[in-house]
Amino acid sequence: MQHLGLSREDEYYDRLRGEVSWIVEAELRHLLNLVTVTETCFFRDAGQFRLLRDHIMPTLMAGPERSRGVRIWSAGCSSGEEAYSIAMTLDDMGLFRACPDWRVEVIGSDLNTKALEEARRGAYSARAVRNVEGRLLEKYFLRDGRTFVLSDEIKSRVTFEFGNLTQTPRPSTGQQDIVFCKNVAIYFHPDVTRKLVRGLHGTLAPGGFLLLGHAESLWQMSEGFALVEHERAFCYRKAPVAEEGSSSVGSGFSRTAKVRLKADPTVETSTQYDLSLSLFREGDWAAAESVLIALIRSCPTFLPAHLLLGGVYAHSARYDEAQTQAESVLTLTDLEPRAHLLLGMIAARQRRPEDALQSLRRALYLDDSLALAHFWLGNLYRDRGDLARACLEYENVVRDWERHTLELTEEFASDLRVEQLVGFCSDSLTRLRVHHG
Repeated sequence: MQHLGLSREDEYYDRLRGEVSWIVEAELRHLLNLVTVTETCFFRDAGQFRLLRDHIMPTLMAGPERSRGVRIWSAGCSSGEEAYSIAMTLDDMGLFRACPDWRVEVIGSDLNTKALEEARRGAYSARAVRNVEGRLLEKYFLRDGRTFVLSDEIKSRVTFEFGNLTQTPRPSTGQQDIVFCKNVAIYFHPDVTRKLVRGLHGTLAPGGFLLLGHAESLWQMSEGFALVEHERAFCYRKAPVAEEGSSSVGSGFSRTAKVRLKADPTVETSTQYDLSLSLFREGDWAAAESVLIALIRSCPTFLPAHLLLGGVYAHSARYDEAQTQAESVLTLTDLEPRAHLLLGMIAARQRRPEDALQSLRRALYLDDSLALAHFWLGNLYRDRGDLARACLEYENVVRDWERHTLELTEEFASDLRVEQLVGFCSDSLTRLRVHHG
């Protein structure tokens, strides 16, 4: 507004809504360049690039429908670090040399035109390349003073274009096999995020992979995806054509993405569930169990009833029955974080720490607001002597409490109040910090 000599917001708004299209478009793009967040770096989240190298690419290359090539999209690419990290990963795999006839397209899109100009230049600061492995830094960059210039070979592997994900969630190259859309949706209103996720699902080819940021999840956002885990890294996969709606397990699937969820519960269903929850909180677990069994019999796809019944069984140390309830939820959708949380709690109580860690990590990937998942992970890390990670998990609980965003999963914590949980985590932090130095 200062640059344009405008003193009132409505004057600037009128300029953005003007009748001269080229002026409006130019001003909107200038505004977007000023307000979009462009913080990124090469190989951000190294685990997902290992996932790309060790699981996603081998899976796609083995599929008959991918015999001629692969398309990869870095959506919201900012200044290009992610897109170039993808190209470097593929080149370091030897893919371009071993398969010269294989069509590989890597495209990055963003609505910040200045960031796109930086991406095309391919010159970066030391901070941007801080996660690049030494041999890759030497192989793909030329140092020019304080600047690291990307090799022309890698730059030639990536194209960049303007794109607004809220309007056109597909690049100009068409349907994609892999989409990186990380730390983009966290800035959107939930309704916009749901629209974006639907668009990304439509953009992905059958069997394609979607990688999101740590703070993002598809839970309650979209159908048609399955959670994939490989070496503690996570992504989502769209069902291949042959498996959509089937019950078989596909390559890379933790479970098939049926997602045959119920419609909105009836008044009777909600009333019965509220009654069972009240009985559970009062400690009358036998009565709660009876109500829940009857409710599940009448409405077998009502997930809260399965989860609450699993909580009843877990509190009664009937772990096999609790596990059966959690798994029944996962046969409907493997994107339900509380089912993974329940499995993690059961495994921890049965002294199966590796299984517990795996399930709890899945739960937090799907919904990182689950306080009980952070709490149990903190306990597991503490018992393993990994005090630094234990502190991080306890800190998550205390932080969410202070921000009033703490989510205590009521069906698994009838005997635990929020204040007790936060107090335990806070006291544990104090003790561990003294011990850890």
